Amino acid sequence: MKFRHKALTIKKEIFLMSFAFLATVSLVFSGVFLHILYRKNMENAGNSLRECNAQIVIYTEGMFHENESIVNILSRADTIVDGGSGNPAAVLKIYDAILKDNSNITYIYSGYADGRLYINNYDIPDNYDPTDRPWYQAAVASDGVARLVYEDAANGEWLFSQSKKLVDDEGNVVGAVSVDCSNELISRQLSTRYQYASQRSFITDLSGKVLIHPDERYINDTILNYMEKDSWDKIIAGKVSYGEYQKNGIKAMAYFEQFPGTDFIVCTAINAREVTQPIVWNMVHLLFMLAGLSLLFGFLLSRVLLYRFGGPILELKRRIENVVRGCPEEYREAGFYNAELNGIADSITIIVKNIAKKEEQRKEAEYTSFHDSMTGLYNRRFFSEELRRLDVKRNYPLCIICCDVNGLKLVNDVFGHDVGDQLICRVAESLAGVCRADDILARVGGDEFALLLPHTSGEDAEGIIARIREGFPAENIRGAQISASFGYGVKKKKEDSIAVILRSADQMMYRRKLTESEEMKQQTVANIIEASAKEGLVTELTEKEEHALEQLSAALCPGDEALLKQAYRLRKIGLCSLFQSNMKNEEEIMLSGINRRHTDNSYRILSASGEYRGAAGYVLHYTEHWDGSGWPAGLAGRDIPLLSRVIAAVDAFVSENADGFRLKQHDGWYDPEITALLQNLSEDGIQQESAPGVS
Repeated sequence: MKFRHKALTIKKEIFLMSFAFLATVSLVFSGVFLHILYRKNMENAGNSLRECNAQIVIYTEGMFHENESIVNILSRADTIVDGGSGNPAAVLKIYDAILKDNSNITYIYSGYADGRLYINNYDIPDNYDPTDRPWYQAAVASDGVARLVYEDAANGEWLFSQSKKLVDDEGNVVGAVSVDCSNELISRQLSTRYQYASQRSFITDLSGKVLIHPDERYINDTILNYMEKDSWDKIIAGKVSYGEYQKNGIKAMAYFEQFPGTDFIVCTAINAREVTQPIVWNMVHLLFMLAGLSLLFGFLLSRVLLYRFGGPILELKRRIENVVRGCPEEYREAGFYNAELNGIADSITIIVKNIAKKEEQRKEAEYTSFHDSMTGLYNRRFFSEELRRLDVKRNYPLCIICCDVNGLKLVNDVFGHDVGDQLICRVAESLAGVCRADDILARVGGDEFALLLPHTSGEDAEGIIARIREGFPAENIRGAQISASFGYGVKKKKEDSIAVILRSADQMMYRRKLTESEEMKQQTVANIIEASAKEGLVTELTEKEEHALEQLSAALCPGDEALLKQAYRLRKIGLCSLFQSNMKNEEEIMLSGINRRHTDNSYRILSASGEYRGAAGYVLHYTEHWDGSGWPAGLAGRDIPLLSRVIAAVDAFVSENADGFRLKQHDGWYDPEITALLQNLSEDGIQQESAPGVS
């Protein structure tokens, strides 16, 4: 019996041949390109490690040399050797002056044989004897400057110490002086020269023992636990500078360089995967791009050849299939160049007219059960049924676009669900405005929409998403920016699982949402601040406010002046949403009692933005009272954050009349020590001595 293979259509055969040819050429090109890219990336990585290591050696050598010079000078100073003749302040004054001029130093101290320890800003543990500490013992045992790494007895901090013994005029060892740099400080300085995310620099001795490392867990560990000893010996001998080692299952590329004249070695390493992974991703992207281009050119070529012959027949076939499925189209002129085909088209038109009326009635009956009441779009039930119906070969490629409204929870929390519903409807209108006749648009969840697009490729989907974004209205809703995140998946063949396609579209959407939702929140916060400024709720600081805040900050929280001013300016931003509820002014809001909610609104708004998140907590609690009668949490006394107390007091201070009526009338509301500072406020600043202990 003779079997016949399944015949290919002309359209498919031309397309497959075109695609095969273009794909072969593209693969050859991509192979050459990726080979060049691999060599270039490896060369760049090696150069980066070498340059970074050279900079670190120069920096670290200079720092160690400078600290060693300080130790030598101090060891010869009579004041240090005799311990200030019983006056520790004389010694500590010298140490303090050096610390102020040297940001690379963490501690300067001296220990003495009689158990004394002179050090600034350090809580000395009970029963502490400096003569028992490693730095002291190393200094006494060395004729020069001893270098070592040890763990601090008080806080467990790892320190790199350079110490030297103190010898009196009679040649007796009376103690030791040391200059320490914390492992954290040195590692932070080294990290400023990194060029790769996984790049790390550390320092070892000639035995491979780790002395300084960004991760303190590896201090006192040895590189020989992760590298072959033969490779390490070659590095020590100066035969090679590059090496590789394996740590925690991660392969690292490293460059080693020895400090001139020392037994220290600087190592700069990166995760080898960080170098090779971009090559893999470039290969994947290139292959996808080449596949897309091959598909595109193959499709164009087949369309040119079949335009006048296959196209009309396929159009008639599609119309007949629609009639068979009970989905006839509106009548339109066929416009074929062939008389026979026009005759067939006329016959199909008669059939369409006969069933059009019944089809209309069926659609009306289905409308209420398959549409969302708020937006008028299809609902999840209809979308699920259409997904099953369209999941057939003739509709491939079948594209699913998922859409999620950004910032809906923020809008609901701050403005209420009515405004959130307006945001959903506005997004629905924008989506509907760009949909084609054959597309299915449905609201499938509270803030989720989905589009079902037959005969749509991934490139087409990107174009559709771009048009949707352009169609979003420029105006906002009560400050809320209209924004949504999108993801898509395409089913190209029968074997693809539609559930997997839908899941991939969701995953793409949520990946994009991580960034786009945050951008929407940032813009929304900016819009609310702008609206608040127009309503007089956010204004530039007056001279009196500026002066009061600067003076209080200098006295109470020197490092938080900028944060204090920011929180003070934005303290009333939460009233903006209340003005939208027909409240005329702040006095009316105060009388209504709604003012007790405005700090909550301010907190929610500011917490949504990374720029203002630091001020949010202080704005939330600035309406707390010292006597506990405030809100929202009813905090009292020093349980109220310091900056919140300052904001409340300054707010009252700048709004009172000349005799301080408001501060005096409600003196139980405000921190009495801050109030005292404000009352002593003058053009020369705050009398800081009048308010000790404020925290």
